[in-house]
Amino acid sequence: MRRSVWFLILGALLCALSWSGPAAADTAAKFAQAVDLFTANKYDEALPLFREAHAASGSPNARIYIARCLRELGQVPAAYEEMKGTVADATARAESESKYVPTRDSAAAELALLERRVGKLVVAITAPPPDTAVQINGSDLDAARLGVPVAVNPGSVVVLVRAPGKQTIERTIDVPAGETRSLALTLTDEAGEPAVDPTPDPTGGGDEVESSGGGLRIAGFVVAGLGLAGIGVFAATASMAQSDYDELDEACGGTTCPSSEQGRIDDGRTLTTVANVSLIAGAVLAAGGVAMIIFGGPSEPDEAAQSALSVAPILGPGAGGITLGGRF
Repeated sequence: MRRSVWFLILGALLCALSWSGPAAADTAAKFAQAVDLFTANKYDEALPLFREAHAASGSPNARIYIARCLRELGQVPAAYEEMKGTVADATARAESESKYVPTRDSAAAELALLERRVGKLVVAITAPPPDTAVQINGSDLDAARLGVPVAVNPGSVVVLVRAPGKQTIERTIDVPAGETRSLALTLTDEAGEPAVDPTPDPTGGGDEVESSGGGLRIAGFVVAGLGLAGIGVFAATASMAQSDYDELDEACGGTTCPSSEQGRIDDGRTLTTVANVSLIAGAVLAAGGVAMIIFGGPSEPDEAAQSALSVAPILGPGAGGITLGGRF
């Protein structure tokens, strides 16, 4: 009974794979032997036979068994990649050959189950030179797979990059199961200098432009940020003061307010004072921060620079600057 069943299976496989001739018969025999080994849970023995069958026929029916063997042998990332390739191959073949539709559907279902058992890592390298070698957990990564997701075992992943004349890069990144992580790398010369930017200098010169005042520029951003925060406090308190003034003006009918409103009057004056101080301090800090960012924070700025960047907010009606209306 078992022999007759296998003859039927073998006949169906021969039809599905469209094999013919002596070489095809030998391939079909290997495929049948591999299926028998797979059924007996001898995956390590079946795998090379399935690879031979796939190399000879290019059939998705052989490739799906390669993925299954790798899965059963615990090589889940490799199984994922093979199953993904099976889906692509079977989908393309099924458009003209309906016999590959079951293979396509089975591979898609098994791929979905593998999706949760692997992580994916995207390794991107800025302008990699020829002969750049990349390894992920000790396995070579083909150059064509740079910048695309690669299935990996979940957990810590070690990436090693080597290139002639460049410093070796080694990075460790955690990649959770079912998620994708990206790692962007820039190669540097062995002397420690960053790799030369291949983009030509738009000025026509070849000299390196020295950067100075980096620390002061960073401090400038901080100071300017504090200045903007002070101006923000001014805006808030000025709005509150104006709102209180409008309410009191309406309640008092444009005349002197009674003593019962003295508390609100005092609060309004306090808000006005806070607004004025916040505006002046914020403007001064913002101007100083801008100077530090633009000029790198010169230790002895000349009078012209000070004059050009000075801010003198003027408070009061009709002064032509920033004014705060209302009175208490």
